[in-house]
Amino acid sequence: MKFSHSLQFNAVPDWIEKYVAYDNLKKLIFQIEKERVENANKQHKDVEAEEVKQDDGEARFLNALDLQLEKVFDFYTQKESELYTQLDQLAATIADHVGEELEGEQQGYLKPYPNGASALENLDSTLNLPQMVSEKVPVKDPNQANALRRKLSRNSLESRMSLQTTHSASHYVEQLSDLRAQLIRLYVSLSELESYLDLNRSAFEKILKKYDKVLEGNLRQQYLQKMVLDSRPFMPQTIDTLRSQIERVEKLYANAFCSGSRPMAMRQMKTHLRDQVTYERNTVWKDMVHQERKTQDAHVKEPRPQATVKIPFVPWSIKKSTLRHVLCFLLSLVAFIILLNVDCFGNRQENYCFALLIFAAIMWATEAIPLYATSMLIPFLIVPLNIMRNADGSAMTAKSAAKAVFASMFSGTIMMLLGGFALAAALSKYGIAKAFASHVLSRAGTRPRWVLLAIMLVAGFLSMWISNVATPVLCFSLIDPIMRTLPDGSPVAPCLLLGIALSSCIGGMTSPISSPQNIITLQYMDPNPGWGLWFAAALPVSIISLFVCWGILRLVYRPDRATPHLNRIKPTKGKITLSQVFVMLVTIATIALWCAETAMEDHIGDTGVIAAIPLFVFFGTGILGKDDLNAFLWSVVVLAQGGMALGQAVTSSGLLQDIALRIKDGIQDLEVIAILAIFSFLILVFATFVSHTVAALIIVPIVMQVGQHLPVPHANLLVMGAGLACSAGMGLPVSGYPNMSAVMMEDPTGKPYLTTKDFIITGIPTSIIATLLVFTLGYGIMSAIGY
Repeated sequence: MKFSHSLQFNAVPDWIEKYVAYDNLKKLIFQIEKERVENANKQHKDVEAEEVKQDDGEARFLNALDLQLEKVFDFYTQKESELYTQLDQLAATIADHVGEELEGEQQGYLKPYPNGASALENLDSTLNLPQMVSEKVPVKDPNQANALRRKLSRNSLESRMSLQTTHSASHYVEQLSDLRAQLIRLYVSLSELESYLDLNRSAFEKILKKYDKVLEGNLRQQYLQKMVLDSRPFMPQTIDTLRSQIERVEKLYANAFCSGSRPMAMRQMKTHLRDQVTYERNTVWKDMVHQERKTQDAHVKEPRPQATVKIPFVPWSIKKSTLRHVLCFLLSLVAFIILLNVDCFGNRQENYCFALLIFAAIMWATEAIPLYATSMLIPFLIVPLNIMRNADGSAMTAKSAAKAVFASMFSGTIMMLLGGFALAAALSKYGIAKAFASHVLSRAGTRPRWVLLAIMLVAGFLSMWISNVATPVLCFSLIDPIMRTLPDGSPVAPCLLLGIALSSCIGGMTSPISSPQNIITLQYMDPNPGWGLWFAAALPVSIISLFVCWGILRLVYRPDRATPHLNRIKPTKGKITLSQVFVMLVTIATIALWCAETAMEDHIGDTGVIAAIPLFVFFGTGILGKDDLNAFLWSVVVLAQGGMALGQAVTSSGLLQDIALRIKDGIQDLEVIAILAIFSFLILVFATFVSHTVAALIIVPIVMQVGQHLPVPHANLLVMGAGLACSAGMGLPVSGYPNMSAVMMEDPTGKPYLTTKDFIITGIPTSIIATLLVFTLGYGIMSAIGY
């Protein structure tokens, strides 16, 4: 929880205006920071004038701190006097009831209750009044009647005396209850005053630390020692006095209501304190949520009600978004039913498998239902449609087909994906990725061109290890000190955001675990290339693509002209912990084993076996926990598993081979580089408009079969080239998760930094050049390594 929220959450609601205005002071710090950056960009300002301006900013901040300290001093002094006076008066009142002073060393006790019981026992008891009998009793003997009248007369007198005694007791109990309530209220108020001092002291420490970090000052120790801790509310003797007054209340309560037992008194009063704090926090929490929503929506228009469409012939309407999903699903279903009844390949298994392939492709492309939900539907359809065939061409039994499908859904490739998730979770959880990124960026200087290049290199590098899904979010947070100091409408902001998004997309091709499409690509490569061969082909293509993207961004946005100097990003501080060292050792060891897997294949068998190392070590030692496991991108896992099941079906049914042979007949006379170029651009178009992962799921299996049936087989070359081309699609906001994250970023006024035009202008040229590099440079490298 942010300290500003913690301050508001723990503050006394009635005193909220009397606390340090932490948020206002933080805004002032950021305003001074922005002014310093603007002054640095004004070339006509000399050094002396700039120093004066910086000193002026420090003076403004110190003046604001002094006002806050004075506010705290005045409120505390007033509240202290008020509560201490109440305590003295209450102690005198209790002393009158006890008959002796309770402030001395001897413990006094309240006078006995009139009926002989203790005050505590009778405080909440009910008084039993004599029962008055008014019914007439028939009496025949006159003497007996006279005796009865005398007895009733005595009872009447006793009853009147009892009523008087009861009235006196009730008044006594009311006094005790009032004194008890006053003591509890006073105890709560004094405890809240103690909390008030703790929170404000923390507020001064936090805001001074923030100032020193953001503006590279040295105020924290000086101002705390000379001003805050030397102010009366925060002096040790003041705090000791407040603590002694709280103990005084505890002693008064114990003597009055707990027979002198301090532990019992503290338990009872703390119960009331907890109830009060719980009530206040619930109220404040609701207010905080309300205010947060107002803040978030301050610059955003109220969402309009979703448009609905009237259904003909019935008195119902349906949302347009729901109607779109329904229509897309119906389109998929109609195509599925039609293809089930059309003989396209002269074989029932192939026809049914083709119908399923088109059905899944339309469902994935239109997202009629979530992508992973479609993947869950695929195994259900494969077995009842009797698509799977044995090696001799006969149809598999349902039991054998089910085993084959589920066996294909969990392979060494899926295990490697989970191992990658474990590495990413550990590197993020223990701040290793952020520390690395911030230290690199802190050395990039202030020139926009170098800052842009640095953040793009960081995003591309981190995408290799923590996936290009999580990398953009981390990098967006790292450049926040730059974004908040930019002038309104500065082109540097969209330039930086696009740089992160596009470099993360490019980073998706750099390592086998950097993106789901790479995992799918590895599934169709035999033998598995291992990390070393993947790096050999992917890294040169991705590095050159990244520098090309950097050049395009500089050409389009010209960031150096708009803002010559940016705010410097400061590295994260903190000592290296044993947990961080341990995580790094396990990560390096795992990657080294993955790179050397080809040489150890006889002993290891598969990269998935190596992936079990970080899973076992991190979860076994407590580095990662159950919550981290739940946070894995299981939707990506399920999507990949569904694609593998579909790949198994199209292979087993013979459909893939049939399609590949028909395509081969049209391209077999072409050079391999031309075939790779055709498939690369086909995948580029598909990945730009749909999804990188879906493009790999649908096209990579076909590419593998085409490569296997060429006169000189080049299956691995074509498959790896197609897999790399999947990451090159980045021309639209919907082209991959990094682009979708970037397009959602907004400035302080609620206006998006990026539009579709920004992606088209920079993303499409970058996509085309990256694809060209895949089937030129990439082809040359893959051919050189034997593919």
